[in-house]
Amino acid sequence: MAFSLNNESISYNDQIILHSLSFNIKRGESVALLGKSGSGKSTLIKKLYESRKEESSYIPQELSLVENLSVYNNIYVAKLDEFSTIHNLINLVKPAKKDVDSVTSIIKQLELEDKLLQKVHDLSGGQKQRVAISRAIYEDKSILLADEPISALDEYLSSIVTRTLKKNFETIVCALHNVEVATKNFERVIGLKNSKIIIDKKCSDLNADDIQKLYYVCE
Repeated sequence: MAFSLNNESISYNDQIILHSLSFNIKRGESVALLGKSGSGKSTLIKKLYESRKEESSYIPQELSLVENLSVYNNIYVAKLDEFSTIHNLINLVKPAKKDVDSVTSIIKQLELEDKLLQKVHDLSGGQKQRVAISRAIYEDKSILLADEPISALDEYLSSIVTRTLKKNFETIVCALHNVEVATKNFERVIGLKNSKIIIDKKCSDLNADDIQKLYYVCE
């Protein structure tokens, strides 16, 4: 089991954001958390991350990129702890071919290879999201916990990104607000509304009433 909550309430700044949550997420599942802004998706994603930090990559909604560094360096920082200080300092100025090749192989999957040495502040919102996703893949963990990581992407890129994530992570929990993207690209949806879970189903089991509920949680 990747995650298990049993009647748990989750707080943020001493205020209860989510009440009495109970669910299990098995290893190997791809789960979309649906809900409007303020529904508690971000709080839940962070809570799950804190419970499995050693195994998880985390993409916050603000992405946590360094705007004045290149795409390459923003991705490479995911493995700073694996190399010596000297190696890391050299890589800031003259990246090693092996490291460049590793990063390039990832961003190529996300159609971002032409931006390798470009500063992040020159990128669009969708390109920045793909940089953050590339960094998470480069970190090479088994679980991905991501907060609205594809909100700026069109349907075509959303499909490419989610397929790439499924190839690189065993388990995915992703906060979204788009019902169609969630049901088309993920195996399961959990809908949050008024601090509670309104719906929790496999996408293959959803009926017309369930879809209406999902649109309701995102309103």
